[in-house]
Amino acid sequence: MKKCVPREYKIHRHCFTNSYPVIEPFLTEFPNLYVGFTAVITYSSATKARNAVRQIPLNRIVLETDAPYFLPRQVSKGVCRFSHPGMGIHTLQELSLLKGEDMATVLDTIRNNTTQLYGI
Repeated sequence: MKKCVPREYKIHRHCFTNSYPVIEPFLTEFPNLYVGFTAVITYSSATKARNAVRQIPLNRIVLETDAPYFLPRQVSKGVCRFSHPGMGIHTLQELSLLKGEDMATVLDTIRNNTTQLYGI
């Protein structure tokens, strides 16, 4: 990527599920790279992604649903079989727990990150 993408380019690393050592060089090299997390982080079995969330600065994270995939752990398939944007609150709550921050602070930061990334 270093050869093809300008350093200041805005990048959204979609649906990250890997470990921090995988993303750390990208965070260092590209200051406008944001890492997207889905409801996968609501599952305790997603240890790599959950540990990455803990290590990535909050101001470099965006949330996504990747609907219709990745139903949050808190939602039974009997209630709804597919993920949708309204379920993002579960991912936000888990992100808040993993970061040790209140939901209002995390939401405010995530909104700011989204504005910086997409200009909306």
